[in-house]
Amino acid sequence: MTTFLRQNKSPKYICEECNFKSSKKSDYTRHLSTAKHLMTTKGLQKNANAIWCECGKVYSCRQNLYRHRAKCAFLREKGAFSKDSDDDSEYDNKDMNTETILNVIKQNQEFKDMLFEQSKQLHETHEQLVRSNEQNISMQLKLLDAFKDGKTIVNTTNNNQKFNLNFFLNTTCKDAMNMSEFIENIHIDCKDIENIGKNGYISGMTDMILSRIRDLDVTKRPLHCTDLKRETMYIKDNDEWSKDTPDNSKLRNMITIVAKQNYSALPIWRENHPECKDTSNPQYGFCVDMMRNILGDVGENQIRMDNKVIKNLSRHILVDKT
Repeated sequence: MTTFLRQNKSPKYICEECNFKSSKKSDYTRHLSTAKHLMTTKGLQKNANAIWCECGKVYSCRQNLYRHRAKCAFLREKGAFSKDSDDDSEYDNKDMNTETILNVIKQNQEFKDMLFEQSKQLHETHEQLVRSNEQNISMQLKLLDAFKDGKTIVNTTNNNQKFNLNFFLNTTCKDAMNMSEFIENIHIDCKDIENIGKNGYISGMTDMILSRIRDLDVTKRPLHCTDLKRETMYIKDNDEWSKDTPDNSKLRNMITIVAKQNYSALPIWRENHPECKDTSNPQYGFCVDMMRNILGDVGENQIRMDNKVIKNLSRHILVDKT
């Protein structure tokens, strides 16, 4: 409620709701437009985010209020901008400091998230390596068991798991027969030399040696081929595995010894087939061919024949690396 009082012939303008008194109508009129009067008389609810200027205008942030107050005619007339400007600057600095702190906290959290993700990836990579190593060990154990049982298995590991030749020779085949022992255990019978007489040196020698090798379990054999193209041989002798020379001199020596044993068996065959002494009997011609095939050839021709025997053997004693 607004009333008018006159004292000393000067009217007073009073706003009871705001406890405002003035002898000037202009001041009173200005008061009616202030935020205090408007909020008090009209029952406006204060907004937590709203910022009021003394002229009655409302702003959502202090930056907008600050720009307005720099131009506000009401404040300039009142002479209150200078002091309030300092206060607003202080508030602005506080707002800027708060925003900076929030940005630092946000960046710090993002950095922590990045470190956590990298740590997670490293952990997963480590687990994959451990699993791969365990699979490799398991596969080697299965291979060992399969060889002991005389079985073959299919390797389902990936390409990163390479065949371990040292493990195969020194662990899987540690009980293999020495080459010298293998040669001593070759007993020549008439069927062996007859096969040479019928099919020739290369085929007959291949069949005879290969039949003795196949009688042995893979892990007991005295020789293995690891590279078919290069005809790379590993031979066990004196209880040790070693790589044969580039020209496979050890294997050639074994073939030569076996060939001599074949020739030594000829007299026994002739005793069992006396008709071979009769030049008119077909056995005579067969005996001559058999002797010629057992002896093979000489010089470069003999080397070429032995090369073919080695090539035939390589295909059948090649190590399965799959």
